[in-house]
Amino acid sequence: MGKNSHRRRAQRPLPTDDSQAVVEELVTLACEFAHGPTADKAHFAKVIDALHKREQESDPLDRPSAVVARRLQKVIDNLLDFGWQPADLVHTVKREWTLRASRMVVGFVGHHSRRHEAPTRAPQSWLAQLNDLGVYDPAANVVRGGTGDVLAAWARVERLHPEESLTTAVQILAQLRSAPHVSVLIDPPSAWGATNIGLIERTRTGEVDEKALRLIRAMLAKAEATNFEAEAETFTTKAQELMTRHSIDAAMMASHSKGTAHAAGIESRRVHIDNPYSDEKATFLSAIASVNGVRAVWGPTCGFSTLMGFPVDLRLTDVLFTSLLVQATHASAQATLHQPHLRTAPFRRAFLIAFADRITERLEAARDYIAHDAEQTYGAALVPILAERQAAVDAAYEQAFPNTTARRGRRLDAAGWYAGRAAAERADIGVGEAIARG
Repeated sequence: MGKNSHRRRAQRPLPTDDSQAVVEELVTLACEFAHGPTADKAHFAKVIDALHKREQESDPLDRPSAVVARRLQKVIDNLLDFGWQPADLVHTVKREWTLRASRMVVGFVGHHSRRHEAPTRAPQSWLAQLNDLGVYDPAANVVRGGTGDVLAAWARVERLHPEESLTTAVQILAQLRSAPHVSVLIDPPSAWGATNIGLIERTRTGEVDEKALRLIRAMLAKAEATNFEAEAETFTTKAQELMTRHSIDAAMMASHSKGTAHAAGIESRRVHIDNPYSDEKATFLSAIASVNGVRAVWGPTCGFSTLMGFPVDLRLTDVLFTSLLVQATHASAQATLHQPHLRTAPFRRAFLIAFADRITERLEAARDYIAHDAEQTYGAALVPILAERQAAVDAAYEQAFPNTTARRGRRLDAAGWYAGRAAAERADIGVGEAIARG
């Protein structure tokens, strides 16, 4: 039935009268042909051509571009109020289309921020995203951009022909209007109070302090940059041990806080994953998360994974994933350096999966060693406390994501698999010295 209705809609002639309702209908048709199961490039081009002709003839407020801009702003407003965050929207559009297209979304996010008085009302974590996007200036406490005709301003800056800007806007509208439901991790605009003055987001139990985090990142950056394996292992070993010790210390500290339930400290965060091979990268992230007591769920349509766990473990997982993905990407390039015939998508997919599989085994061994070492400090109480924390994370995950499904296994390129396993053996996970001492 769906396919037949699509065929009938595609074959009927485009409306020709001059009513505003026709412009609205053309925009709707363009969206249907632009994205999703009813996408049709030929009919999309035909509808866009009809919209462009009306763009030259219509009243300014009734121009197709104005209709698309109003709809796009409304869709973005709704998504931001139902779990999507500013950085999520920009990422998913950049991943689907282009960096240029994502800059259009930044403009609409800026317009939303002005109307909702984000500088004085939004949570600090929301403002941090706006700052990263260039929408918010924390020094002046003001919104940058997002004024006037956002779509036209974006087209001028990008030096685009009106038809090209209209086409891109419709494509983004089509994508975002079918965006899936996501969990609410930060208070949305509808929940903001009259002011955020005096509202300091709580210090999270067991979070890695910023000084230590800067040191950890500096160590990992040096490990990624050096060509000497021994030097890289020294830097990453110290970083890994510091992060793992933070996690165990946080667990013990929380256990001594009377009246504090384990579940009270569990949080969620999103990790944006770029193409290509996003499914394999998400599998890699999930493996690292599992070793560190964190649960992960991948949203392929959105292009991000949601992590759930205790703050220190979330940060540990995020930092480790970033560092090891750099190593995996470099190792994959090295594996095919002198064998160009292996530079294929099946090889690289298999390489990443195998690399993740072997890294997981090594991380588990390192975790077990460090946990055993920590028992010398904390005694027999450590094991049940860690088990209780993991049970709390698992329970929170099942409650938040009751309908998740495991990904099906698939055939992998054998050469890529063995090359990935071999590269993982050489990868620096930061615990070489600790295991050697065992």
